[in-house]
Amino acid sequence: MIVFKIENIKAFMAHLFAGEMFDRFHVSGCAVTTFTTFETDGRSRPDWFDTDERVEDDSGLVWWRQLKPFIFSLIKGKKTPEKLRIDFCHYMDNGDMGSLRVNYERDELLLYTGYMEKIFSMDREKQQEWDEKCKIFLEKNGIASTQLD
Repeated sequence: MIVFKIENIKAFMAHLFAGEMFDRFHVSGCAVTTFTTFETDGRSRPDWFDTDERVEDDSGLVWWRQLKPFIFSLIKGKKTPEKLRIDFCHYMDNGDMGSLRVNYERDELLLYTGYMEKIFSMDREKQQEWDEKCKIFLEKNGIASTQLD
């Protein structure tokens, strides 16, 4: 796991809510605190949708592209949220899962990486590869960040 401090919060939020940077990620959890806390577990309820609206997916989680308009509606306006936490996950072909946690609080935005292997291993090579891919992902999308120790 590594932690990135996002340097330009406004630019990052533009990517998050107006762009497609995170649209290919699933959301395993999200919480927004404004005048109260709004929280979702990210689990999809496919039976709620009409047949033509369903997004077939084996993960059982919603995609960010589905959730972001609702989360954006909670935070848009003149006041920034007190807190924002979004847990993104990406399932690998081998069954492993990489994660990114966006954590905004007190005018600071941190991004945490994580990696869970389908089969437990003491080897940290895949974790390190995921961390490096996350770093490249930020750079590729023009997100200025500082890696914290």
